[in-house]
Amino acid sequence: MQALLQSIAAGITSSASTSWFQGLGGRVFVNEAPANVALPLCVYAVVNADIAQTFGTDRESYQVEFTQYHPHASGVNVALGSAEKLHTLLDGIALTATGYDRVVIRAESRGVPAMQDDAIETTSRFRLTAVKGTT
Repeated sequence: MQALLQSIAAGITSSASTSWFQGLGGRVFVNEAPANVALPLCVYAVVNADIAQTFGTDRESYQVEFTQYHPHASGVNVALGSAEKLHTLLDGIALTATGYDRVVIRAESRGVPAMQDDAIETTSRFRLTAVKGTT
């Protein structure tokens, strides 16, 4: 799974992601953000995994959540715009991961703003499907 997380990191830090990534000040983290880091930021994590073998092919399916946090002062429209940029960036793209023949990520849901005590939070869910090839 480490190779798949690295492929996501490569996809979201590529030149194509400049607008979204720079809009967060480059503050994108796996699993958790460091304490006291400035907003805005994004944390992504695998929240569900399903691994199966079909006709000699290992197929792995992971649900990945991207939770973005924006300061209240930036407003809901900025949070929604960032969620939309993430959707545009990742939905339907092919990723490259060591040890996998094919990796595709597709959007399952877009972030809906939720007002938290210290931030506007949006969580978007994606399905990452990875195929290892014949065994």
